[in-house]
Amino acid sequence: MNYYIHVPFCRSRCGYCVFYSEPSPSEAAEDAYLDRLEDILRSHQSPETCDTIYLGGGTPTLLSEERLERLFLMTARFLHPGPETEISIESNPETLTESKVRLIRSFANRISLGVQSFDPALRKTLGRDCSQPALEQAIAWISAARFPHWNCDLIYAIPGQSPDGFVRDLERAVSLGIDHLSCYSLTPEEGARLAGSLVPDEDDSARMWELAGRCGLPRYEISNYAKPGAECRHNVNVWRGGLLAGFGPSAAGFNGKSRMIQPASLSDWLHGDAPELDIIPHPARLNEIFAVNLRTVAGWTPELWAEVPGADSWESRLAHARRAAQKTSPDWFDISPERITLNNSGLLFWNDAAESLL
Repeated sequence: MNYYIHVPFCRSRCGYCVFYSEPSPSEAAEDAYLDRLEDILRSHQSPETCDTIYLGGGTPTLLSEERLERLFLMTARFLHPGPETEISIESNPETLTESKVRLIRSFANRISLGVQSFDPALRKTLGRDCSQPALEQAIAWISAARFPHWNCDLIYAIPGQSPDGFVRDLERAVSLGIDHLSCYSLTPEEGARLAGSLVPDEDDSARMWELAGRCGLPRYEISNYAKPGAECRHNVNVWRGGLLAGFGPSAAGFNGKSRMIQPASLSDWLHGDAPELDIIPHPARLNEIFAVNLRTVAGWTPELWAEVPGADSWESRLAHARRAAQKTSPDWFDISPERITLNNSGLLFWNDAAESLL
């Protein structure tokens, strides 16, 4: 089982972000969240050791040390991580302290640092509230803590960013000693605070995506790069249709048949409002899983597809992929009896390929 816990609090809302969060929460709101979460985890607890736990947000590291420790203790008590469990936590530099980093290291074996850009002017363009001294100090603390796995998040195609500037961001990120890098093209999302002004140049975006592929870490998914063995296991499991339980406002889960999405409102979630159920026919759900994991370089093999809950035959997948290739571009797909993947051209146009598969 894979678990996702959404911590719905941020110091401020970044201009590009549409994930649910409450900026500048009160201590009372944070305590109410933890009280409710503890009740939910207690009722859910399973005797089995889980495969992955992912603490995201929001900004989990906005919580005080005391509240972070409480979150870690209840997570360990009720979700039963073992020695091999991947435990990831998202962090923002301005919310970290040296003692927080040590506390996080005592619980998590994977940390993700939201840098977005090492250029303070570009962070300002993004509405990202993080000073250069805070960023440099957070990097030093994380480096000293020696996490087994360390991811850095970057955004590219930011207005005013040049390809050379993005290369400098890539080089700086890799020089930190990270073993995982996430590079996301700026996408103007409806509802984002600065959506109207954060409009990327499509040609720049495509060029920077190609540059990211030369960062020195192998690409294993459209936006993700890692040393062999350092891929985010939580995400890989979910992309392949693995079971997922989501806790917290707006958190999503998948029980093998239906997707459940918790209310995207702290007050509604605290009140105990029911999750939204996304119930679609099983064949359509299989097509969705099939399309999502084609975001990865590895794609599908007969063995991987057989592990999907309720999977149909590999032969039907081969036929489905061939039909999609004919509807879009045969040059995007690499299809053989042993594997189905999208090549670099196909990955760049994954949205179009996925639409033909759904």
